[in-house]
Amino acid sequence: MFRSHDADMVGMPGMFGEGQYQWHQVSKVLRTHWYHVTVQIKHEGRSTEVVLMIDSEPRLQRILIAQDDQMIITDVQVITPAHMNGAEGWRMEKLTEVTLGEDQNECVVCLLEVETGSKYHSSHQPGFNIDVLSNLRPVYHANMIRSA
Repeated sequence: MFRSHDADMVGMPGMFGEGQYQWHQVSKVLRTHWYHVTVQIKHEGRSTEVVLMIDSEPRLQRILIAQDDQMIITDVQVITPAHMNGAEGWRMEKLTEVTLGEDQNECVVCLLEVETGSKYHSSHQPGFNIDVLSNLRPVYHANMIRSA
């Protein structure tokens, strides 16, 4: 989940449209992965590119389902913390697949696959093995992106 502070708001609430707010920055307290989704929006013959910062698989799935001729996802990347990607810090990589499953304690675990073929999981259990997951449900595959 992202958070913001009033001091980081640009202008006044609604200045950029009803219900719209602009921010200089947002923050993230938890060291959890999130999604950087590029969307092309067509309106009245004009095309605009927007980047969505999505914090969960249910929200990612909603935006994928919402695609139509006026709103097309052109790129999905995942940002992972070091404990997931095995590097020294956060990484942003092109996403190829997302699957949710349940471990032996019935806790939801997210499996991620990136363009390089690397696979990550969201479990914090020492020695976690993806083979123990049940109730696997696909959320995203790279072929879900539509052509602009």
